[in-house]
Amino acid sequence: MDTALKLFVKNGIDATSIRAISEGANTAEGNIYRHFESKDDLAREIFLDCAKQFRAALEETVKLDTDPEDQIKALVRTIFGFSMNKQLEFCYILIVHHREEIITKDILSKPLPKDVFIEIINNGIENGNFRSVDPVLAVAWIVGMVQRSFIFVQRKITSLPQEVVVEQTIDAVMRILKN
Repeated sequence: MDTALKLFVKNGIDATSIRAISEGANTAEGNIYRHFESKDDLAREIFLDCAKQFRAALEETVKLDTDPEDQIKALVRTIFGFSMNKQLEFCYILIVHHREEIITKDILSKPLPKDVFIEIINNGIENGNFRSVDPVLAVAWIVGMVQRSFIFVQRKITSLPQEVVVEQTIDAVMRILKN
């Protein structure tokens, strides 16, 4: 799975063959098919593993505070931390998120990282901390901002230090959510 993750991120899922994965993992193709029905099945399992790691990092962060505003700020910091410390996993989540053949209804029924945000945004709306906004759409805005900011920092498109980018992104997120 580690080899497949690296190759999927580097070359894309479509451009990566089971043969390339088996060669990189130093195993026979048949061994892969003993564990996974298809390349899409392998891609799906890797996505679930990466999403589980990401969600665990987010859930750990949420435990540290009960205020929705502080939780959202901490979650944005955690996304940046995860994106920098677990770059392959983060990139893979972003790549796979748009692939209908990988992201099936079954996967969408499982606990995903976005659900942590949705719960906090809903609590913030109920408590009057946040304006009335579609939580799913708000998560898309937040993740989109963090994703682009991550890319700009990683590719050195911005000259700002990462810490400044994180704080400015948090400020923008709060302006989206606040009344």
